Amino acid sequence: MTHHKHIKAGLVVALAGGAVMASGCGESTPGAAKTAARPDKVDFARFLMRDGEQPGFRRIETIRTESAEAFAQHAPLTKAERREVRNAGMGLATFQPTEGPNTVGVTSVTLFTSAKGAARWLALEQRADYIRRHVPGGGKVRHFDVPGIPDARGWTASKDDHSIGNVYWVQGRCLMILGNEGPGPFAGPLSTGAKAIHQRTKGRCP
Repeated sequence: MTHHKHIKAGLVVALAGGAVMASGCGESTPGAAKTAARPDKVDFARFLMRDGEQPGFRRIETIRTESAEAFAQHAPLTKAERREVRNAGMGLATFQPTEGPNTVGVTSVTLFTSAKGAARWLALEQRADYIRRHVPGGGKVRHFDVPGIPDARGWTASKDDHSIGNVYWVQGRCLMILGNEGPGPFAGPLSTGAKAIHQRTKGRCP
């Protein structure tokens, strides 16, 4: 089961590599990603959101991991995007489901072979056509920035009383993601959570 199946269908967490992607524990990563094997001594859990960093939200269930190969197999990617998984050097992703009032979500961190590769995948995640594929029901997409985190990008989409929100940013060789799905609004809570993680980890990863 991939990370996408651990949360409601509309919630996107970009998978970047691994996490979000993720839960294909034990599955091998593709060529380029193998060269970015995550350091054995790095505790990637510390880069995930901690309880309360996003107001009203806490982590639930267990921490999971997913290989880039598993992500490429199960995510709704085009052929070109599947090639980009390899070209960007996507590696293993670490993620954990979260919950807030009437809301589900996810916190994730995906390791790449380089900071450039992480930024490259972040740019793909922000393309209009990529986002649109993950927005159920044709909801209107609104973008937002996160002051205090260089190049952080977020978006929300709503349909009736249902909303989806995601925020993405790069730290070192990692793509960080927070995502929520439920009644909303999400731009404020997601921005607060992202800044808390960024400050606590001093903008570094790994």
